[in-house]
Amino acid sequence: MRKKTRFDAAAETAAIELLPSASEQSKSDPNSSNQSTSNQNYASIVRTQFRKNKQGMLGLWLIIAIVGVAIFAPLIANDRPIVCTYKGEMRFPAFATYVDNWVPWQGLRFKLRSFEFGEREFPFSEFYADLEGQTWKEARAQEPDEFGFALWPLVEWNPKQFDPTAIKLRPSLETGHLIGTDDQGRDVLARLIHGCVVAVTVGVVAMGIATVIGLFLGVVAGYFRGWLDLVLSRIVEIVMCFPAFFLIIAVIGFFPPSIVNIMIVIGFIRWTGIFRLVRGEVLKSGAQEYVTAAEALGISRTSIMFKHILPNSVGPIFVSVAFGVAGAVLTESALAFLGFGDPNAPSWGEIISQGRQYVAEGLTHLVIAPGIVIFIALTAFNLFGQGLRDAMDPRLRR
Repeated sequence: MRKKTRFDAAAETAAIELLPSASEQSKSDPNSSNQSTSNQNYASIVRTQFRKNKQGMLGLWLIIAIVGVAIFAPLIANDRPIVCTYKGEMRFPAFATYVDNWVPWQGLRFKLRSFEFGEREFPFSEFYADLEGQTWKEARAQEPDEFGFALWPLVEWNPKQFDPTAIKLRPSLETGHLIGTDDQGRDVLARLIHGCVVAVTVGVVAMGIATVIGLFLGVVAGYFRGWLDLVLSRIVEIVMCFPAFFLIIAVIGFFPPSIVNIMIVIGFIRWTGIFRLVRGEVLKSGAQEYVTAAEALGISRTSIMFKHILPNSVGPIFVSVAFGVAGAVLTESALAFLGFGDPNAPSWGEIISQGRQYVAEGLTHLVIAPGIVIFIALTAFNLFGQGLRDAMDPRLRR
């Protein structure tokens, strides 16, 4: 091996100095950005393309706002303080309502609300012995000296609070009812805020049920094919022949009015579209080389279906779920409007149903306000779904 001379070292240094830097290469090479994009994974590309879609981002932020209002609804609209000092003790009265909203099991709810901290209940209590049968608003008015500090919600009304002295009030700042009251004296704004809880719960749970059913049956039908695929496809075609809304009404008619029943029925009917998408993607993925290699290695069929094929086939499902949530919210509102929902739940459709008979009296706020909220919610999910669809379509990438 020849020993490197001083002349060779100088020649290498000069050659390195003549080479363009990485930044100069990127400026001179117009394809460098495309090469860096090709090195990203699929999720990063979709996220980057989605951020460029202004309408999709608007829908995403609206969805985040709706979900945020739903999560913190008991702390935004309530007739109890969030935190206060009453008779020298720290209290958290609104958290009892918070637990009631988000814990559906009666036993767990009872345990949380009766959780003892020392010699007093904290912070999920609803009944306080020293309150002496008064509401928190009455205690604030009659015993102002007993309140050292109190943080009240933005809307100081409970959606289920009946007030016979405030029936069918128009929107006013003086009365404290910013969007008026209904025919039973309940604050409309508080019911709209808590209606976000119903909308988000129905959309997530109903489409969660539909997604699980559609994914499982779609993967099974697309992978095994044959007679199983034939039977499941015919069942889907039969279900899709019936108008979904009237089928839901027919099923709901056999059960007592309940939000839970509506969610379950919507979930067991809306799975057909997801099934067809998953089946098509699995049929396409089943012919790929990695599936053949996995079968040659002796990997079990369950692992091939749910660990290899399914992760590569769920892309289009997110778009379908986004549109499906909007459809579930609209279906629940329509059922509540027709009287098939829970009359005690603050559903947007139920608010419109109660207010439509008073439009002739000029109480249009009972219909316009929930109608605008429904329009915003449906627009948000549709914009998000369209933006996600465009981001996942390689033909629309720039």
